[in-house]
Amino acid sequence: MSEAKNLPEFRIGDTVVEPTLGICNIEGVRKMTVDGVEEIFFIFEAGNAKVMVPQSQLPKRGIRRPMTREEVKKIFTMLKQPVSPSRGDARTQYLNYREILKSGNPQKITKLLRDLYTLDQSDELKGKEKEIMERAKKFLVDEITFVREASKTKTQDEITENLRQMYKRKVTKEKEKPAAAPAKKPAQQ
Repeated sequence: MSEAKNLPEFRIGDTVVEPTLGICNIEGVRKMTVDGVEEIFFIFEAGNAKVMVPQSQLPKRGIRRPMTREEVKKIFTMLKQPVSPSRGDARTQYLNYREILKSGNPQKITKLLRDLYTLDQSDELKGKEKEIMERAKKFLVDEITFVREASKTKTQDEITENLRQMYKRKVTKEKEKPAAAPAKKPAQQ
């Protein structure tokens, strides 16, 4: 059973991040037999929602401990970095966005939020991308609120302000690009 060595150590009562639920508590652990195989299942609860996940699937599902305060600082630094997201096939991008949300990886979700916010400000957001952007923002708001023990409103406002500053810097940079290379003046005789 070398697999067990790679499994994270979680206990009943721990607060964790489960990508489909966000911040949740481990309510219990239950042994169950599925298709003739006995397995330990963790029961995660967030509000009225409960999810049971086999212990062997915890790493694959992206279940992890919440970010540290230091990691939260890095998230805010990332939010401030101007980006110029590229466009590809809409269906492929949408599927990629969903995979990023499913991963529960805060760095990837931050990049996704930043890219979608930039597209939104440029009036380039398509179809369900707005919904994906809101889900990414909610995911980050919930976890950062928990880590900082702050109000959701304060966290939302701070994320929004960081995104605004990022977009403003991006626009300013783009305006400066043509002006950065002034035309050469002919030499005077």
